[in-house]
Amino acid sequence: MSNIDKIHTVSKTVLMQHGIGPKQCYYDVSQNLTTVRFVEGQHRLKRLCDQYPKGNFIDTGYAKLDPAFNGTANKIKLADLGLDPNKPTLLYAPTFYPSSIEHFSSHFAEDFSDYNIIIKPHFFSSISTKHIKHQRLFEHWKQSNNVYLTTMTDYNLLPFMIVADVMLSDASSAIFEFAALNKPIVWCDFYKLRWSYRGIFSFRFKKRIDSDIEFFHEITSRAKNYQALNKIVAQAIKTPQEKSETRQNITKKLAGKTDGKASIRIANYLENKEDSK
Repeated sequence: MSNIDKIHTVSKTVLMQHGIGPKQCYYDVSQNLTTVRFVEGQHRLKRLCDQYPKGNFIDTGYAKLDPAFNGTANKIKLADLGLDPNKPTLLYAPTFYPSSIEHFSSHFAEDFSDYNIIIKPHFFSSISTKHIKHQRLFEHWKQSNNVYLTTMTDYNLLPFMIVADVMLSDASSAIFEFAALNKPIVWCDFYKLRWSYRGIFSFRFKKRIDSDIEFFHEITSRAKNYQALNKIVAQAIKTPQEKSETRQNITKKLAGKTDGKASIRIANYLENKEDSK
């Protein structure tokens, strides 16, 4: 993006982030200002306007979630995934770094045999040679009949969020997305950090993660280690409405409008700007 000013001599630019997560890059990416950036909710809008007063930020809501709210999302049947429709379904959607994956037991599928488990890795976890340990665990868990490991063609997380009862995740924007569907979330607040992010270098981890991660404390049930998960998951299944009001309030801040019309607002803005030339 360092040459964006040159681009602006011949064209206009639009920025939409692929996630609404707690990583600092959500804000840093606007250091090079685009013609317009579409953002999600008044909290993010205010922070960006304060940080970049010369920017053009428009609160449209999060377009990725539109299909969940306007009924156009692909419908998934658990039976088609080889899973049991009579069992509650867990969706494990970790990010690639910092991630909880390597702190999960190889017996994950057995420990949660009373549940269906859908594992939706981040793309980098699935392909990067840096994450061979992740891939080995995925393939091991995949052998169990209560586990569905998504494929490379299952690029869209949304249909799996819709069919899941509870999500397990770590430092991923998927937590805010699942909260927008007003379902219970278990925050796996235990990470495998590289040595260069530990001890005297812990500032690097803090720099990577934005203060928005504090909202996780409000909308999730926090697990400090793998051993705590079973009890927390069971409680989430039993009382799915716990934190419901809080999830809805935080969603308004961090995802914005959830009326299924974010994409329409984006298109209307662009069309109206083109018409006003």
